[in-house]
Amino acid sequence: MIENIAIPDILKEAIGAEKIVFLVKAKKDQPIRNCLHVIYFGLFWILVISLIFSTFDWNFFSGDYTISAKEIPDLLYFSLFLSPGIICFLLGVFGLFKSGGYFIGTENRLICHRWGKIQTYPWKEFTNEIEVFGNKNSGNIIFKLKTGVYITRNHRKVLSNTKINIGDILYAFEIENYCRNIIGKTFSDLTE
Repeated sequence: MIENIAIPDILKEAIGAEKIVFLVKAKKDQPIRNCLHVIYFGLFWILVISLIFSTFDWNFFSGDYTISAKEIPDLLYFSLFLSPGIICFLLGVFGLFKSGGYFIGTENRLICHRWGKIQTYPWKEFTNEIEVFGNKNSGNIIFKLKTGVYITRNHRKVLSNTKINIGDILYAFEIENYCRNIIGKTFSDLTE
């Protein structure tokens, strides 16, 4: 489960003398399906707003059109309502091309090196909820941490767990199996 890649020096310092169980370089920051959901939402927003504004009796949706001073506020409103869809679409496209980072699993923790920043997560901070999908050659893993933010749903506060996405990696199913075992072991040690 260790890819044949060079480990950056900053990661070697973070690992120290710990034994590396797995080492992968994620090709993507997010699973592609997450990016596609954002792109689809952006396109849906653009379509709905365009349809709503096209029902008004404006000529700038068809043919040549000159803008008068009294129609500038209408165009500004249209632009204002359209901008969230454009932003979502662009963020989704940007997410498709954003590269992932290095993920190193040791016996005690998960070490992430992304965007020039190192983050470490002890295995005791993870929940047993691990999502893995893909195929043998290209898999994705989504871990959930016990920490997060509380959001209100149906007039109740619910914890929305922090997620760690590892997109487009080799050995995803083997890594998930190892992580599930060590998190389960850590969880049972904490409850005893």
